[in-house]
Amino acid sequence: MFRSLFMGLWFFGLVAGAGAPVLAEDSPTAVVERLHATLLDNMKNGKALGFEGRRAKLDPVVKEAFDLESMTRISTGAGWQKMPQTDQANVIKAFSDWTVASYAGNFDDFSGETFTTKDTSKEDAKGNVMVNTRLDPKGIPPVLLNYRLHKVNGAWKIFDIYLDGAISQLAMRRAEFSAVLARGTPADLVTHMNKLTEDAKKG
Repeated sequence: MFRSLFMGLWFFGLVAGAGAPVLAEDSPTAVVERLHATLLDNMKNGKALGFEGRRAKLDPVVKEAFDLESMTRISTGAGWQKMPQTDQANVIKAFSDWTVASYAGNFDDFSGETFTTKDTSKEDAKGNVMVNTRLDPKGIPPVLLNYRLHKVNGAWKIFDIYLDGAISQLAMRRAEFSAVLARGTPADLVTHMNKLTEDAKKG
């Protein structure tokens, strides 16, 4: 299940004790916990759902939780500004498809894992908030997953994740995607992202 998590999956606490406070529906914490709830549901029903079933459940949740347009723009680097709008739209779609497929392919089985929300930072000068969580897989050390969110049209959206509290997933993918774009075209980048999506399907 965690075969790709440490390689830069866009992964995105859920398991709260009795008497946990009710979260505001549009709070940064609620956005992250809705994502985690869907991931856990997919894991618990992973084999019955199959890849396509897991992807179908995740698709609307991921697209609601993440600012996929900003993530695509940042992860493609300086080449983004040179793309025609049509190419930008194609790259955003390929990036979004890959993100959903990554979750569907990696969170596919349940062995007692839990997500726990640790704390949420106050808004910084740029209006960003960090929701700090922990994934406790069975049999291996916990993994810190810190989500950075900002507001898009009044709604909180995730736009980066820090693995083990320090490794920016956007920064990791920017090195990869910008390199593809530097030596090729937007169509080449779409092809590269589509291959990542296909690889996620295969497991």
